[in-house]
Amino acid sequence: MPKGSKPTNGQPKGSSRGQSKGPSKGPPKGPPRTAFQLLQQQLKWVDLIFEVLDARAPLSSRHPKHSEIFGNKPRLIFLTKDDLADPRASKEWAKKLSSENEKAIVLCLKDRRRQPEVVNMALELSQEKLKQIEAKGLLPRPVRICVVGMPNTGKSSLINWLIGKKQVKVADRPGVTRGPQWIRVHPKLELLDTPGILPPNITSRNIGEKLGIFNLAPAGAYAPEDLAERAIHELQKRYPGAIEKYLPAVENDEIPENLPHLTSETNPDEEEDGQNWKTERDLSITKQSKLNRLSGQDSALGDESDDNLVTTANNFTEKINLQLIAERKRFLTTKGRPDTSRAAAVFLGDIRNGKLGRVTFDSPAEK
Repeated sequence: MPKGSKPTNGQPKGSSRGQSKGPSKGPPKGPPRTAFQLLQQQLKWVDLIFEVLDARAPLSSRHPKHSEIFGNKPRLIFLTKDDLADPRASKEWAKKLSSENEKAIVLCLKDRRRQPEVVNMALELSQEKLKQIEAKGLLPRPVRICVVGMPNTGKSSLINWLIGKKQVKVADRPGVTRGPQWIRVHPKLELLDTPGILPPNITSRNIGEKLGIFNLAPAGAYAPEDLAERAIHELQKRYPGAIEKYLPAVENDEIPENLPHLTSETNPDEEEDGQNWKTERDLSITKQSKLNRLSGQDSALGDESDDNLVTTANNFTEKINLQLIAERKRFLTTKGRPDTSRAAAVFLGDIRNGKLGRVTFDSPAEK
């Protein structure tokens, strides 16, 4: 494998006499103000686009104006994090995204055995450009490739995967890549690493929440508890039974007959005769949940459909929501209430790490 070329300021190296020359003018003076402006400059130097999407949300993690931004330049589309995504959905997405000028491939960046296949696909898409260079009587030069995608979709990981070493800084958070650098990955291919791009305003909450669930949105854009509730909805709709398998088993479904009776007038923040289900330490969290629902203190059942309900061994029906996850996981606040904040953080982390199975929240049938 040829050694990677030294990082540059984003402009291809000039060619020797008789060879094809890059653009005569470099980038405008002064740094671009935004990552999007930087990308617009870099696209002038490249022949081929490597577009990186998260396989768990291919539609949501694709820039809505990708056709306008990239124009007619050929593209190789990567559906990364395949080991965390639904394999059936990934296969359908790869088929849908492929066309004459665009090829899609599902890729797990933990295995480098498909690296030659990716190089060959890139060379195949670049044949027209190479023919144009030869027709002009210029000596061959490497095809210049721009790696593009939203933050944290795996752009830098893809480059490291191609060159076989960690030459580009990566991390599990958006916005780690800061400056452009040219990297030779093959005698005929060189890559330009770029910061990820994200629409400045996410007008669709549907897309924004999916990005947040998979850690693709800017930190703080959405409350973790809102994202967790949305994730519960998506899992119940697309993968029924996944949350039930994830929840710890109920140790005891019986409610003791001698528990204090609570009415709808009971103030949950005050103790009644020293017995309050939210602060009583000798009750299990599951028993607390049941007592709360039976006493009318919680509207958890609401008007939800049967898809959001789980039935215990003794036919006690509970709604699957963040509060139930906190109760089953035994996450309590100091006052004995379900700690939904902690539950949301743990639940989202478990989804991102694949502990609820391989999931995809975008369907190829969606627009």
